[in-house]
Amino acid sequence: MNSLTAEGQHLVEALRPDGSRVYRSSGPLPASLPDIFHRFREWALQAPDRLLLSEPGPGGRRGLTYGQALARALAVRHRLASAYGVGKGNCVATLAPAGIDALILKLACLAGGFVHCALPPFPFRDGGKNPATEPFLAAAAPKLLVAPTGHPAIENLGAVPLAALANATMDSGEAENEAASSDDWAAIFFTSGSTGVPKGVPITRAMISSNQGAIAAMWPFLADTPPVLVDWLPWHHVFGGLDNIFKVIWNGGTMHVDAPPGPGTIEASVELMAEVCPTMHVAVPLGLRLLLDRLEGDAEAARKATRGLKAVFFAGAGIDAELWQRLVAFRDAHGGFEILSGYGATEAASTICLSPAPLERPGELGHPLPGHEIALVEADGRTELRVRGPNVAPCYLIEGRRSELPIDEHGFYRTGDAAVLRKRSDGVPVFAFDGRLAEDFKLSSGIKVRTGPLRAGILAQCAPLADDVVISGENRDQLVALVFPAAAYKNDPDLTAQLAARIGTWNAGNGGSSTRIARFDIAASPADRTKGELSDKGQIVRSRYLRNHAALFDALQSGGRYLPEA
Repeated sequence: MNSLTAEGQHLVEALRPDGSRVYRSSGPLPASLPDIFHRFREWALQAPDRLLLSEPGPGGRRGLTYGQALARALAVRHRLASAYGVGKGNCVATLAPAGIDALILKLACLAGGFVHCALPPFPFRDGGKNPATEPFLAAAAPKLLVAPTGHPAIENLGAVPLAALANATMDSGEAENEAASSDDWAAIFFTSGSTGVPKGVPITRAMISSNQGAIAAMWPFLADTPPVLVDWLPWHHVFGGLDNIFKVIWNGGTMHVDAPPGPGTIEASVELMAEVCPTMHVAVPLGLRLLLDRLEGDAEAARKATRGLKAVFFAGAGIDAELWQRLVAFRDAHGGFEILSGYGATEAASTICLSPAPLERPGELGHPLPGHEIALVEADGRTELRVRGPNVAPCYLIEGRRSELPIDEHGFYRTGDAAVLRKRSDGVPVFAFDGRLAEDFKLSSGIKVRTGPLRAGILAQCAPLADDVVISGENRDQLVALVFPAAAYKNDPDLTAQLAARIGTWNAGNGGSSTRIARFDIAASPADRTKGELSDKGQIVRSRYLRNHAALFDALQSGGRYLPEA
């Protein structure tokens, strides 16, 4: 293995009577798992002057220490209870972006036993009650709504300005926090909607503790040196707002909140990395691509940004082959860090699998967290990855009522993702992503199209010309595709001819009706987030895009646009 990961852990397999297989890690979940607020308070008492969070501001970055965070969280907890009547189990919903004030509110809710819910900002951009916002409000049923100063929700929905809470003070005698049970709900997060309508997912305090305790057991490097993260991920998703921030707090580290990646922000991000020396970089493909664009040709900037880096982490199912090769080449050129991956879901408090060793190739999901089990169960010709353990949420929240998760007869949560078990070159077996079952469809012939592997194969064939591709053909005789060109090639006059040749080569080796692309077009513009076509992680929501552009795909089926080269 590697010093980043726990020594001696291996995969334990068991065969069930129905022929399906169940897997667990040989490493145990720690027997003693403190509550996340208790863990935070211990760090605040041990290292009160240690920086917990920094954020950008008009006069430069401002910071918050652990000691300051504890005092201010307890004061806000008191203000919520005394001034607004928030009690244990009540929900406090917020539209505050990631940052110091948002963190204080999150910690105050933990201190008081309140349920914290970070609402997605885009549906609430006008601050009113409408068909886009009503499902979120009905699911969360907040006792109080908190919004940044000047947000239209203050006037339209009666939200409390965050500033009215953030500067709360109180006497030292009022500093006791509410007793909490491990089964108490700590937060509500909403599924991303990439495979359906977003659903509210309650996260218990035990789910947070088991998640962070298991991560630390698998990846001891997080505890060896308090982690330092430069992070832009939004806090209304579990990746940034639960896993990353609590990974920092659990291990006594520091987070530096950064702007979302873009051509206008990447230079400042690189300068920040050079200044604060992150130990781990948590990425999604969008941000990773921009970072490599900036650093690949600048050895000195790359050295400064990565000099303290131990690991680059991304969700193993999300990276394409071309980006993977760039990342490997960058690692080999600048050394000092490894590449790790994982896999998870909102319903599992973010994490289900983590790398047991540095990655060999993309698509690796890793091993189940200690104390959790994974089953691979036959599902229409593939095997669905299912999970059971203390990370799994108690229910969904939909339209103001509780709804059951898709749990099978053995108590395993059905993720809707297909996976296979494969061996690496070092003999270590790992789970590998095999596509989303919900994205598969059938041609008019009844033949199944496995969209995930097909998309990955075409992107690899078209690298580096294409950033993404949307494939259509449900209940049709043939497949058609819309290619989203990479920024560096979108104005290339030879792009159409190059793509025609690449897709023609693909068809020559994949001539079956479930893999052959009959016609293609080049997207004239990116997916539109305002129309629900792009998730907050920068990924195209295929089902929504197909609905919004049905006429385009109908035209392709009717013989429009480009033919791959024969």
